[in-house]
Amino acid sequence: MSAPARGTRPRNRRALIVAAAADLFFRRGYPHVGMGDIAEAVAIGPSALYRHFRGKQELLAEVVRDALGALAGTDLAELAAGTLDRRGVGVLWQRESRHLEPAERRRVGEPLVRQAERLAGALRDRRRELSADQADLLGWAVLGVLVSVSFQRVDLPRPAYDELMTTLAGTVADVVLPDLGQRRPEPVTESASRRELLLTTATRLFAERGFHSVAIEEVGTAAGIAGPSVYHHFDSKAELLMTALRAGADALSGRTASLPTLLRTYTGYSLAHHHVVDLLITEVGFLPEPERHELRRTQREYVEAWVGLLREQRPGPARVRVQAVLTVVNDVARTPHLRTLPGIEDALYVIGSALLGLSDSGSSGHSL
Repeated sequence: MSAPARGTRPRNRRALIVAAAADLFFRRGYPHVGMGDIAEAVAIGPSALYRHFRGKQELLAEVVRDALGALAGTDLAELAAGTLDRRGVGVLWQRESRHLEPAERRRVGEPLVRQAERLAGALRDRRRELSADQADLLGWAVLGVLVSVSFQRVDLPRPAYDELMTTLAGTVADVVLPDLGQRRPEPVTESASRRELLLTTATRLFAERGFHSVAIEEVGTAAGIAGPSVYHHFDSKAELLMTALRAGADALSGRTASLPTLLRTYTGYSLAHHHVVDLLITEVGFLPEPERHELRRTQREYVEAWVGLLREQRPGPARVRVQAVLTVVNDVARTPHLRTLPGIEDALYVIGSALLGLSDSGSSGHSL
């Protein structure tokens, strides 16, 4: 939507505000956008903006709620078109909605949970052999494929883009999964040192609540390390974040000549270190500029390694397939009821192999 001329009063002003805010939150990140920036984008004064929204939090909730509206129904072609029309949906939900109060974020995200249930139900109706857990996993994986467009720096012509995303979503819907077994609690690991304990605790708290919402004193208290003792190990909260992110980037930066090995390694690491994966997706923007630039470069090189290997094996838009795989793995790793399935690592490998074209699972068409 283009901004109306200043001084006019279009009937769809509220929709224009939501669209402008969505674009700014997507490109800059919620903390870096002020209400004045949004007002300027729609050519109105700040006071006029506050007639529609009481504050930035209320506007963010509406932005995320509107974006998630692209994810409704079971027609895969319509879902693919909807997410491409609202391409920021994945970033707005996974990164920016974390700035909402927890109760509000749960309310805003309820349609997403219902959509996953809707997809799982449609899958079980069509594929009677699926268990409830298998259908649930595939429903969420289909959503992961669709929202991966938020993280793709690819511009393909439409309707070719629509067709590709529909095909990839259908590929996941048709995957034959291994037996997932019974649910189990997550293992409890003990840190080897006070420094490791602080780092593990900080990583968990930053992932759960966001970097800016956690004070370094809270990290110390949660780790059972009181007051100034925290600073014997880390100079600042920023150093804790940098250390956690560097460890994650380093663990995934090794070279390999095998795409299946990359898939296995990434899947295993993401499930075992889901809090670090969360930070790599949501908190890199809070690093100081030199560290942020370096980490972004490492992430790009890692994705390029996947893309280069895939291009050697098959023609077509490799980057779209790779990002779909990474997003599905990330989403499952960050979803407690999915990552605790005992067969989840093998299941994700099968889904990833199908998306990369390492195995032929066909396509279910446009509807479930």
